[in-house]
Amino acid sequence: MSTFIELLRQHHRALKHHYHAQLNGDMHRAIGAMLRCKTEQQGRSQWFCSHCHHDDRLPLSCGHRHCPQCQQRTTSDWLQRQQQKRLPVHYFMVTFTLPYQLRVLARHQPKTLYSDMFKVASGILKDFANRQQQGEMGFTAVLHTHSRQRNLHPHLHIIVAAGRYDASRQTWHKGNKHYLFNAFALAKVWRARMLEAINQHPTLWVPNDIPKQWVVDCRQVGYGQAALNYLARYLYRGVLPDEDIIHITDDTVTFRY
Repeated sequence: MSTFIELLRQHHRALKHHYHAQLNGDMHRAIGAMLRCKTEQQGRSQWFCSHCHHDDRLPLSCGHRHCPQCQQRTTSDWLQRQQQKRLPVHYFMVTFTLPYQLRVLARHQPKTLYSDMFKVASGILKDFANRQQQGEMGFTAVLHTHSRQRNLHPHLHIIVAAGRYDASRQTWHKGNKHYLFNAFALAKVWRARMLEAINQHPTLWVPNDIPKQWVVDCRQVGYGQAALNYLARYLYRGVLPDEDIIHITDDTVTFRY
């Protein structure tokens, strides 16, 4: 059994009691799915051999994306699909980060905020490509919600192919492997458009003391394989994987980060 699942089964009542106000519907559904995973509540699959008459019944997994007992196959399938789409060109990793002051929105309205992050960031890259490269660009975006220290830290990693596609001529033009876009220019537009998107949404609000300077990082990542491997490690799993749990007592958990 997963170490994390064992912890959850032992302490989920105390977790819900102490942090009830901070647990939203998605969190309750995730907890419920992981508690049922590979138990009688989840059901079983039956395998029968007509030759030897062996009958085997295996508990079903929950399939939740945050469950440490599931998703290994999903991760490998995602990585394989991305590898099949990867072009023989250089790639960049563009990272759009939300400032600390907006993390409160991620706690209360995560779906709405994260949807806006994807829409705004992808729109910025498309507009920059149309204006500076006169063509369409290809990219893959992945949301990371936490930092390596397990703090809430929403940011988007976007792997971008260096080049552009000319739809009128149906040709691909290789780009500069040393430069994609100016990160400071991206950050200015990122700030303006995210604040605009937040202001236009009835359930979101702009907190006080929003910083004037936001962070966008743009760096070379070779031919993209290492970047895909990095993203795949965090794509379909919870914040605290079993391999990072070092020691457990009745009331403490020690983990590495």
